[in-house]
Amino acid sequence: MKRFVLSILALFLVFINTYAYGASNFTKKEIKTVASDGFNLKSTLTYPKDKTIKEFSTVVLLHSLGYNSQWWGNLEQDLLDKGYAVLAIDLRGHGASIYNAKLTKTSWKDMKNSAYAKYPDDVIKVINQVKEDNVKKIFFNNWAIVGSNIGASAGVLAADKISNKPQTIVMISPVVKTKDLYIPVSIAHLDNVDFLSITGTGESEAQIAEAYLKRFAQNNFSTYISPVRTSGMLLLKNDSELSRIIAAWINEYLKD
Repeated sequence: MKRFVLSILALFLVFINTYAYGASNFTKKEIKTVASDGFNLKSTLTYPKDKTIKEFSTVVLLHSLGYNSQWWGNLEQDLLDKGYAVLAIDLRGHGASIYNAKLTKTSWKDMKNSAYAKYPDDVIKVINQVKEDNVKKIFFNNWAIVGSNIGASAGVLAADKISNKPQTIVMISPVVKTKDLYIPVSIAHLDNVDFLSITGTGESEAQIAEAYLKRFAQNNFSTYISPVRTSGMLLLKNDSELSRIIAAWINEYLKD
C-alpha cells in the first residue's frame, strides 16, 4: 500500500513539474479593454518566451454563445507549441466580460440584439489595444481567427471592418444570422481570405448554413465534418483530434 501511495505521489509530482515547466515557457497577460460604450472587456494574451522571435503571428479565439475563453481545450496549447501568440477574448456578457460602464453585472442571457451587434467593434477594440500595448511582440499583419457560432460571426464581421485582413478564418458550427449578426455579405467582401468550416456529425442546421455561406466566399472555402455528434465548443471537448487539425490548418497560412 505504501509503495502504491508513493507511486501515485511520484506521478503527481511529475505532472505538477511538467505543468509548471510548460507554463514557464509562455508569457500570459490579462488584457482589460473599455469598449466604446464603456463596457469592460477581458481577454488573455499568451505567447512563447522566445527571445529569438521578434514578432509573433497571432490567432484570435472567439467562443460560442453561453461559453467563455476557458473552453478552448487543447487548441490554445497546440497553437502556442507552433510558435503563435493566442488572444482569447471573453465576449461581452460572458466569462470575465460582464461589467458594463456602471460596473453592473450583465449576462448574455439578458442582453438585447443591439448589445450583440457591438461584438465586431468589441473585437476590433481589443485587437487595436493589443497592437498598441505589445507593439514589439505581437502583430496583426499575419494573423488568423477561430470562432465558434456567434464568435465566428463576430470574427467575420470584425475582419470585414479591420484594415489588415486575417489570412484565414476557422468557423465552428457557423450560422448565417444570429442575434442580428448577418455574415454572408461580409464573407463576400473578404476576397483574399480562406475559410475552414467545421461541423459535427448530424449537425444539419450548421451544415445547411455552411453550404449557403460557401456561395458567398470569393476564395477557398473548405469544410470538415467531425465524427462526434455535437456542436460548437463541445466539438473541441469531444473530438481529441480537432484542435490539432485546426492548428495545422492555421500553420499552413501563418508559418514563415
